[in-house]
Amino acid sequence: MNNKKRPHLVSVKTILIILAVSCFSLYALFPHTLFFEDDSLSQDYTFEKTYLNAALSSDPNNEKLRAKKIAIHLGLNEYSQATKELEKLPKSDTKTELEIKLLYALWVDSGANKDDRFEELTLKLTAFKHRDNQLLNIAKATGLNANVAQYYEQHAQPLLAADFWLGAGEPGKALAIYKTHINADVAQKAIETALGANNPKQAYTWWKKYGDTANTERTLYFASLAGDNKETLKAVEKLLKTQPNNSEYLTKAMHLNLANGNANAAEQLIAKLLLKTPNDKALRLLNWKIMRWQNKPKQALKEFKWLMAHKAVDVAMLTDSINDANALYLYQDANDIYEYKAQNRQLKGSGFANWMQTNEFIGNAKQELNHIERYEQINGKTPLSQYWKAKVLHDTGNLAGLRALWPHYAGPKNEEDLLWLARAHWLNDDFTTALAILKQKARSNDDEFWGARVDMALRVNDKKEELYALEQLKNISPLSVGDMLHYQQLKFADNPQGLLNYLWQQTALTDRQLIQITLLSTQIGDEEHVTRAHQALEKQRYNKALYPAWLILSNWYQNQSDLNYAYTTLNRAAKLSEYNPDVVLAQGWLALQMHDTIMIKRILANYSSNEPSREWAQLLASLSIHQKAFNSAYFYLRQLAISNPRDLTTLVNLADVMNQLGYYANASELKHYLLNHLPKDKYAYRGLMIQWAGAMAVPHLRQFSSLDDIAPEAINNATANWWLARRAAQKLEPWQKLQLAMSNGEFNKVKALVNTQTLGKIDELSALLYLRQPYATMQRWYEELTHEPTQAETSLLRNARTSYFRALEINLSPEAGLNTSQYDVNVYFPYAKGQWKLSISNQQNLNNNGLLFAIEDKMTWGRWYFNAKVDSHQGNLMSRQGLSLDARYQWDSRTQVGVKLEHNVENRQSETLLSFAKLNKTTAYINYAIDGRQNIQFSAAAMAFKRRSDSSTLVSGQEYNARYQYTILKDRPIWSTYFSAQWQDFERTLAPLDIDQRSRPLLIDIQPFRRFALGTSLSSNSNLAPPYLGESPSWLFDISTGYQTLNDTLDISVSSGAGWSVLGDDLFKLQLGYQSSNKVGNSDTQLQLGYYVHF
Repeated sequence: MNNKKRPHLVSVKTILIILAVSCFSLYALFPHTLFFEDDSLSQDYTFEKTYLNAALSSDPNNEKLRAKKIAIHLGLNEYSQATKELEKLPKSDTKTELEIKLLYALWVDSGANKDDRFEELTLKLTAFKHRDNQLLNIAKATGLNANVAQYYEQHAQPLLAADFWLGAGEPGKALAIYKTHINADVAQKAIETALGANNPKQAYTWWKKYGDTANTERTLYFASLAGDNKETLKAVEKLLKTQPNNSEYLTKAMHLNLANGNANAAEQLIAKLLLKTPNDKALRLLNWKIMRWQNKPKQALKEFKWLMAHKAVDVAMLTDSINDANALYLYQDANDIYEYKAQNRQLKGSGFANWMQTNEFIGNAKQELNHIERYEQINGKTPLSQYWKAKVLHDTGNLAGLRALWPHYAGPKNEEDLLWLARAHWLNDDFTTALAILKQKARSNDDEFWGARVDMALRVNDKKEELYALEQLKNISPLSVGDMLHYQQLKFADNPQGLLNYLWQQTALTDRQLIQITLLSTQIGDEEHVTRAHQALEKQRYNKALYPAWLILSNWYQNQSDLNYAYTTLNRAAKLSEYNPDVVLAQGWLALQMHDTIMIKRILANYSSNEPSREWAQLLASLSIHQKAFNSAYFYLRQLAISNPRDLTTLVNLADVMNQLGYYANASELKHYLLNHLPKDKYAYRGLMIQWAGAMAVPHLRQFSSLDDIAPEAINNATANWWLARRAAQKLEPWQKLQLAMSNGEFNKVKALVNTQTLGKIDELSALLYLRQPYATMQRWYEELTHEPTQAETSLLRNARTSYFRALEINLSPEAGLNTSQYDVNVYFPYAKGQWKLSISNQQNLNNNGLLFAIEDKMTWGRWYFNAKVDSHQGNLMSRQGLSLDARYQWDSRTQVGVKLEHNVENRQSETLLSFAKLNKTTAYINYAIDGRQNIQFSAAAMAFKRRSDSSTLVSGQEYNARYQYTILKDRPIWSTYFSAQWQDFERTLAPLDIDQRSRPLLIDIQPFRRFALGTSLSSNSNLAPPYLGESPSWLFDISTGYQTLNDTLDISVSSGAGWSVLGDDLFKLQLGYQSSNKVGNSDTQLQLGYYVHF
């Protein structure tokens, strides 16, 4: 290598001097000419700057040269020189462009911060429209993407414009470009742009065309965003085939099925999710909603209980679930929800009332009271809670509880609750407190409330309060006769004239008021008022309701010795009353007084009786004496003397009649007795005679006194009796006391009333029946009600006779079912607590014929009912001795539970089993009355079929029965519809039966019986078995159609019967039944002729 230094021919200094001289020479020769016209600048700015300075010295207004110089300064980062030169340029696009470039250079040099300079730069750049590539780059650098996008759109570069529209945050404008310029290369960017522009449907459309549809996850993503539930569901179902336990996909599929209305599929998916996360409250909540959407309230209620236990429920959910529970009659579940609401202070107003109503459906008063106590502990006492506490205590007859509640009672104090509280005190004979309670309410439109205040005021002798309460009662509704009389007594005490004036002032007199006016007029002896009353009565001479007023007038005229008027007015009373016996009785006494022989004969002819009442016996005896019919008089007087041997008046007359009939010895003996017992002075004797009842005594008294002396004391006392009877209406009669005691469940008071022997016969029998003493009830029936029974007595018989009757029954059943026949003789008779039935039957069945003996005892003990039966079948080949016991308890008014035990009893599963087998069975059952028309029954039993020969087991299993019944009509006819189900659960068995040691065993096919049936029944009464309840003809008809599951058979079952009374207290009956398929699949017919008679 040659390292020898190369020689320089011309030095650098020389070259520079030559160049400067050349430039100066060129400008000197061409001072106005730019010898490099192009815009480009060389890399060596020295020559150019020298040239431009020289040129501008001679031509300072040359804009183009100055712009070149500014550009050179910018290229050399000489920003101050560039700024000075810019100030020399006039305003133009060139100047603006250079300013922008200067601003950009300064901005970059200062650190490219977003400051005032940046803001000025972007404003100038945005406003300037004439861009070159350099300005375009500046726009890009400063983030003016929208301007860049517009530039590219103007210069036909749409895809670049789309990119910068995206950079500018305008995906919608970018999407508009892609819609017209989409291709496979930009499809992915276009799809993302569509999503950014909130147009997932467009994105999904492009994905289906350009995307990788094999990528199911991305397809799911885009379809889901696009809202295409159908395609989304397809995708997620495809993913679930490979990932069946993926929670995300399961959740997605579940929501999609819900959106598509497929709640059933959603339910299945949510079940899988709950297996993975059973404590997921959101899933549980959604599952609850799904169950309700599918109308599955029972499952929804189960889910709700979980949510409630985990405090994941709101008020609306609580309300919905309460409605579900009530609709399913799950009142205990509804109660639990109400209890939750109460604990969380969410139970207000009507909600509390509904809770209490639910507790009433449950029928547990103790629980209901506990709930109220708990509610008051949390929320304090409220009028509503106190009201319900009083209601529960009242409805359960807890009078002591009501009395304890009153001192601190904070209820609404309306008529209803005040009456409950007051009643609890007045039944305890605390009338003062009862009245004080009722006084808590000053205004009311409830007549029962004011009636109670009247009663309490009467009991404590508070006449002022009594009058006030009666006035309030009168303003609400018309007072009863008794109440009106009492009101008038209080208002016009010691002022009968004032009362009379008050009555006359009434605008329209009622019949009762006119009767009262007549009575008052005669009582005060005001002839003017009597005449006015008589005139008022004459205007209504044909009004039958006014006959008591005519009777009062007759008594008045008799007292005034105006017998003609008395006779006329009494005849009017008789005709209007249609010859009421009491009025005819008065006619008899007046006829005797007037010696009206025609009337006397008519009464003796039409009203003579072998068993007259005391009043009639007295009249008939007096009339007979008047007519000298002494035998008849003797008959009646003797009856009177026997009924009351101490009545000296009767004995005096009897002695006279005996003397007339020639019974001298007896008459003398009786007179001797009377001489020792009659009062010695004539006035006392006269008083004795007047006890006979007025006018009848007159003929005897005239022996001692003139008629004028006798008349004032011989007035007939019917008027006074009527007045006293009206006043008695103010008192509580025994039958009213009975009704009150029975309605309040006061058994001890009912017993006490029976023991007082003040009740009427029907009331006494009702009381005995209420006390569950059917034996005593029917004994009284047979002993005392010997006449033709009334409707009320017949109704009583229907209630009592089922528990107490004697009867002989014969039944002939040539077709008793299962190819058997049977002939029965039954005897029924009662005892103190129940009813016996003795039976003997001849049973013909499959060669094991024989006699069947049975003793059955039905007994009632309070709420318990027992039915015990012992029977024995003495067959030709095999015998059987059976025992059964049915124990039933009345839990409450709706619910009855029981257990039935059966050992070696008759079994009607099939013909063979009836003849050669026996049944052991234990059954538990419940009967529940939903309401007055609906009833449900459930039973479950364990049973075993056994051989009669050695008691070994053939087969054992279980049996379940259910029945729902709805009663359409309740009484004559009784019409009901029902659904029933019977399910026997044991394996079908082919077993041998040893019938006879000499013959081969009989193989028997034992198969379970399962049937579901719908039916309806119509009847005049419940059945045709004893006792007879007065219904003739009696009839019944029952038809049902069923489905037998094991042999897939539809069947029909019909039962009918009719009965007629022949002798009066008996029944001849005919019953026919048919079943197309019995428990072994054969058709079956039953026919029975029967007759029973009571004795």
